Amino acid sequence: MKNKDIYPDNWDEIALEVKIKYQWKCAKCGLQCLSPNEKEEDKSLKAKRTLNVHHSDYDPSNNHLFNLIPLCSACHLYAHRGKRRNITPGQLKLELGL
Repeated sequence: MKNKDIYPDNWDEIALEVKIKYQWKCAKCGLQCLSPNEKEEDKSLKAKRTLNVHHSDYDPSNNHLFNLIPLCSACHLYAHRGKRRNITPGQLKLELGL
């Protein structure tokens, strides 16, 4: 089973709601991340300023809004540091600086 298979069909809408609620800022470090209408040409800066929605209980099937928080890429990687099985190839590339 792929990771996408455990997310609901409306995951994009749920994630967007969380990001809007937090005004596109990381809930941990406060970094102002990119909103959909902002562009960043530098791929490294774009990756750093990408906002992810994190499941506080690490259960991707628990999509209640109280369980979801927005984290910048660095904070999201840090949150999953002990749960390496949940890191996607894209997150691993970011961590390794590829």
